[in-house]
Amino acid sequence: MKVMIRNTASSILLVVLVIIVIAANSTYTIHTLDELAALERRLFTTNQVINSINTLHIAVLRTESGQRGYLLSDSERYLIDYDSTLNKVNNIIDQVEANAIRSNYDQQEVRLKQLVKLAKSKLSELIKTVELARQGQRQEAMAIFTSDKGLQLYDEFEKVFFAIEAEEHKLQKQHIDSLLKLRSNSETNLIVSSITTGLLIVGIFVLLRMNIRETIRHRQALQQHNLVLESRVKERTAELQVYAEELSRSNRELEDFAFVASHDLQEPLRKIRAFGNRISTGYESALDERGQDFLRRMLNAAERMSMLISDLLAFSRVTTRGKDFKATALNDVVNSVLDDLEITIEETQAKIEVDELPVMQADASQMNQVFLNLLSNALKFIQPEQPVHIKITCEDVSQPVAESLHLQPGLKWFKLTVQDNGIGFEQTFADKIFAPFQRLHGRSEYKGTGIGLAVCRRIVERHNGTIQAFSEPGQGARFDLYMPADGQPFTSVHQQGVISHA
Repeated sequence: MKVMIRNTASSILLVVLVIIVIAANSTYTIHTLDELAALERRLFTTNQVINSINTLHIAVLRTESGQRGYLLSDSERYLIDYDSTLNKVNNIIDQVEANAIRSNYDQQEVRLKQLVKLAKSKLSELIKTVELARQGQRQEAMAIFTSDKGLQLYDEFEKVFFAIEAEEHKLQKQHIDSLLKLRSNSETNLIVSSITTGLLIVGIFVLLRMNIRETIRHRQALQQHNLVLESRVKERTAELQVYAEELSRSNRELEDFAFVASHDLQEPLRKIRAFGNRISTGYESALDERGQDFLRRMLNAAERMSMLISDLLAFSRVTTRGKDFKATALNDVVNSVLDDLEITIEETQAKIEVDELPVMQADASQMNQVFLNLLSNALKFIQPEQPVHIKITCEDVSQPVAESLHLQPGLKWFKLTVQDNGIGFEQTFADKIFAPFQRLHGRSEYKGTGIGLAVCRRIVERHNGTIQAFSEPGQGARFDLYMPADGQPFTSVHQQGVISHA
């Protein structure tokens, strides 16, 4: 056990190390990729700045060259390149301004804006002289041309240009150095990761070998334990078989006793009731009021005793005397019960609604008993001066609902509901009413032995189903029966070892 715990701890530690290494490598890789992307962006921006200012510088020089050639020679052919360059210069200036905005260095941004301003001033001076010459004002144009203004503008432009170019080349070198450093760090990290991964692979291999050896050892020990358990199971099975045979014999004796006891108890009860009835009819006048009360109590007690014996016998025979299951149409069963209760239904003027009910594998006589008990109770526990309304409905049960109720899997389930509008009961008694001899009302209010619902639950359980009760005082009662359409009895006469009596 300690070895297993130690191996498990080692496995967990190794897994944690693997996760840490993978996470560290992933984090470093992501960080490296982010730095690489940032450096690429900076290099791209630097190259764009250099290219754009060089293009602007060349454009200024070409424009000035065309202006000089035209002013000195008065030849229009010098203006061809001049005009072509001016047509492009606005786009070039826009590109420089855009690079100034993208630049991450405030000083460079100021210089780029200054360069653009000087370029515009220089170009304006060149354009002005050319336009004056074109308009015939050559002397004014030459006066501006020979002045130092153009030279000063170009000197300032060139000074800013070289400052920007030098700074950008310096930044470019820094970025390249950073890339080389990043590459070196990446190579180092790759070597460390390779070594770490190799060590982890070796550790995993060693741990796997240890686990394999432990697994083989535990498997051998488990096989040895299984052999011991098999021998004990065989011994226990033999003991249980003896107990089962003894239980079967005991069940037969109990069933025989129940049959004989019920028969022998019913016979003296019938005599008590017979002689009591004779006294009541033939000698009632000879008895005073107190004697007649005693006689009535005796007859009522004998009748209750007879009912109790019959109900107890029926309760005990739910499983021992149950018949084999066969296809049973529940609508036919309910119609048969309604025929038996016809007089009670007419007396109570009850309205009973029955939905289309399914055909299920069941013991028809026992399902008859279930509906008879439930409908009898619904017709018994009614509210005075209120129309009696009983409704029997059916609906399919979905798989999630069946699982939530812990119903046996692999069967098709449906729910039967018997709803009435009777006196109802407190929900706290919902489980109590299914126990034998449990009554919620006195004998003087409602007749009965308190066995009916216990019989219902036992029959439903024999059909692998479950029954639940829901109610509120004065709001009627609802009984939900979850039943399988294709179930089999949970026990049988052969399993119980009971001998049937005719």
